[in-house]
Amino acid sequence: MFEISLQGARGIDYLHWGCQVKILHFNIKPHNILLDENFNPRISDFGLAKLYSTDASAVTLTTERGTMGYMAPELFYKNIGRVSHKADIYSFGMLLMEMAGRRKALNPFADSLSQINFPSWIYDQFNEGKDLEIRDVTQEEKNRTK
Repeated sequence: MFEISLQGARGIDYLHWGCQVKILHFNIKPHNILLDENFNPRISDFGLAKLYSTDASAVTLTTERGTMGYMAPELFYKNIGRVSHKADIYSFGMLLMEMAGRRKALNPFADSLSQINFPSWIYDQFNEGKDLEIRDVTQEEKNRTK
């Protein structure tokens, strides 16, 4: 999972800084990170992507883009305005938390409101002093994840 995460981060970095134009994906989620036969991740589905100049620090959007549970908070507002590459970073962070916690980023069938959104749930776990249930890892890896 570490190598998949690291290579996925490098792919997003390439989209934002390695191309002749910046590419905002706007839909980083597990379904759009494909693995080849060697488990190398490939970012796919650029249907919501937006291209912009390498000189620009943000783009202007008139409508929200992305998938609930992975969308950055700034994409929820009615007057979206300017959005930067940080929206993809937020989505990737949600993907990493989902991988580490082995739990979906959005759980509409949860018992309580705080369990619906993964960041809220993880905050509650740490606030209550509970450890995350992570299987097949060493104590050092659990500490690093925490």
